[in-house]
Formats: sequence, structure tokens, C-alpha cells
Amino acid sequence: MSSVHRENGKPNWFCHYYDHTGRRRGKSTGTADKKEATRICERIQTIEDGARTGTLTADRARSVLESTVSEIMDSLGSPMEQVTIREFFTAWAKTSELETSAGTQIRYLAIVEAFLKFMQGKAERRLSALTAADIQRFRDSLAGRLASSTVNLHVKVLRVALETAVRKNYFVTNPAKLVGILDTSGKQSRRAFTLPELRKLLEVASEDWRTAILIGMYCGLRIGDICSLCWNNLDLTRREITFTTAKTKRTQILPMHATLQKHLESLPMGDDPKSPVCPSLYGKGAVSNQFYEIMVTAGLVPPRTNKKTKSGRDAKRELSAISFHALRHTATSLLKNAGVSNAVAMDLIGHESQTISANYTHVDDQTKRAAVELLPDIFKA
Repeated sequence: MSSVHRENGKPNWFCHYYDHTGRRRGKSTGTADKKEATRICERIQTIEDGARTGTLTADRARSVLESTVSEIMDSLGSPMEQVTIREFFTAWAKTSELETSAGTQIRYLAIVEAFLKFMQGKAERRLSALTAADIQRFRDSLAGRLASSTVNLHVKVLRVALETAVRKNYFVTNPAKLVGILDTSGKQSRRAFTLPELRKLLEVASEDWRTAILIGMYCGLRIGDICSLCWNNLDLTRREITFTTAKTKRTQILPMHATLQKHLESLPMGDDPKSPVCPSLYGKGAVSNQFYEIMVTAGLVPPRTNKKTKSGRDAKRELSAISFHALRHTATSLLKNAGVSNAVAMDLIGHESQTISANYTHVDDQTKRAAVELLPDIFKA
């Protein structure tokens, strides 16, 4: 049986209760209001009784304490905001917190959906019921199916979301920060394409893909930015491409290499300057699989199949050392091999780095154009 008592010289009421071993204990309730103190003390005894009878679980203990605090706040006229795990993450995913490219936002939304699916019925519990153990179990459930870097991205997205919860006082400590990330030291590294490999790709690619490959090689654009290019982004007279990156929102004006300009001039432009440069790729959400098939046709990578391991679609997929993104590595490597400075190469390719940014404030157009002209003509062996 629990009871509350005052101690000399101390304003708050103390709770005296029996713990799960039967021992009499005392604990401050943290309040000078006897009614509140009594309610808190009764709940403490309820938890200890559950521990003694073997019916106590961490979730039940948390639920008892949460309901007690909620009742007290209600009585004070300052009701606590009630939000479930599902409600919080769903709302977060729709807010401006995700000020990033459309592709990245879709990926983040998929991570939130995967987490809520993993949580099952617990997703309907109060957000404060979410623990580091829940997030660690989610991480571990992905570890056998996805690359370590992808698993770590899932954890990092949850960390960002729950940082918002900390600011709103749902948590004192971000539970996702208590969960470590997986070791990626053994991950397969990506590499640049060689010029002979690029020639093989260009031999088997469709016209739109030939255009995309050449822009990727000579300008280092991401595939999403290439797919979004329209003719009004190109100035063939000035030999420039002007666009805003979807990922970093950075507006770039890039000089064209003569080989790229010659190819672009050979394409049917049409009368509408807003028409896409690569019509069959424009507006497509995911074209990486198409590019992989081009690499297969060119003999650069093996065909993908799940039959070999009989592992199904949930199995961890082996990453290819080359992909369309490797064209950014290719562009960077070609520039540096030609003797272009690191700062100029970074500016042309659009890499963001505080270290490099500290080394220069602006790379002038003449310098960038001179650097681009040092790149090789892919059609000359």
C-alpha cells in the first residue's frame, strides 16, 4: 500500500511504497500538490506490483507513467499534445523539412512507410512509446536484405525526423541517436568508366541514351537533371547548359565540349523550346534499370537475376561497381587527369564541399571553358 508524506524542510511530497522485492522505499513525487502526489504514488505502486507478479512490461510501465503525466497536465489546464507514432511520421514526411529533390523526397517517404509497416500495431501508440530498441530492431531487420549504406540511410532519416520530436518536447533524447550505424568499410567501391567502355555504351544505346551518356560524361550531370533538360536549357550558340540541380538547388552554367555540342546540334529540336532534350526519358521516375540493361548489352555487367541464389526480391542485391552515377566520377577523373585543378573540377561537376568552398569564391567562365576543352573526344580512339 502506498502513501504520501511530507519531510521537514522539503516542499514536495514523498511517496512511500513497496517495491517488487517487498522492501519499503521512498521517492520524491516532484510536486507540492498532495492530490497530484497521491496519483503519482499510486501509479508507482501499480508498476511495482506488476513487477512483483510478473505482469509488468516496459511498454506497460511507460503507458502507466504517460497516462499519469497526461492526467496531471489536463488538471492543470495544459493538456499534452497527443500524437501517435504513425501520425507524427506521416505529418513529418509531408512537411517542408524535406526540402530536397523530388527523387530524394520519394526515397525518404518510402523509408517512413517501411518503418511504420515494421512497427505494425505499435505505430498506433503514442510517439513517446517509441524506443531505441524499436529502431534498432528495424535496423537489424534490414541488415540482411539491403546494403549497409542503405540501412544507415534509413536510420539517419529517422534521426532527422525525431530531432523534430525532441524540439517539440516529445523526447528529451532522440532515441534514434542511441542506435549505431552499420560498418560500411567493406562496401563495394564505385569507379569511373574507361573510354573504351563508354564507346561500347554509345554503340548500343538509343539516341536519347547516347545524349544522356554524353552529357553525363562531359558535364557530370546527375541522371535526374539530364532527364529534366529541355531545349531552353541549352544555348548552342554560346555553347552553354544552364540548369538548377534537383538535389542541391544550385543553378549552374556549364560550357559544352565541342563533341557534345556537335551531337546536340544533330538532334531534332522542334519548334517548342520547352520540349525535352531526351523525350523518352523525360519525367521518368526511375531509369537506372534501363541504363543497367544498356550496360548488359554492351557486355560491361552481368544480367541481373534472382534465380541464381533463389533469394527473391527481398534479398540483398549486389551493387555494380559502375552505374550512371559513375559518369560523374568519369567526368571528375578526366578533368583531373587533364591537369585541371581540384577547385575548378569541383565547380564544374557541382560537388558541394566546405573545404573546397573555402579555397575559392568564384571560378570564372573562361577558366571553366578552358578546362572542358581539355576533355578528350570520345569518338576518337
